[in-house]
Amino acid sequence: MKLGSNCKIHQYTWIGDDVIIGDNCKIQAFAFIPNGVIIEDNVFIGPHVCFTNDKHPKAQGEWELKQTHIMKGASIGANSTILPVTIGENAVIGAGSVVTKDVPEGGIWIQSHIVHQD
Repeated sequence: MKLGSNCKIHQYTWIGDDVIIGDNCKIQAFAFIPNGVIIEDNVFIGPHVCFTNDKHPKAQGEWELKQTHIMKGASIGANSTILPVTIGENAVIGAGSVVTKDVPEGGIWIQSHIVHQD
């Protein structure tokens, strides 16, 4: 792992050996960051954020490591799941989102729905 300066990484966070994290990042508790993830400067990762590095995981057989790139100033809300994508500079990912596609610079990705309404 390459870790930049002035970063805050909270307890119970798992970070792979080949992850790159820039300067001034804040990674909250219980985040899972596997190999293939690059996090640029000034990024916020909320609690329980889970990154993946394979879009088609298998219990056995070959798999290909995919890369996830989080650009400068992005903010990822709690309990989000991030598939191998690029999240642009200053983009915002709402809490509980599942990100399956690239998010452009300054983009906002929010997933919400009503399960039951009286």
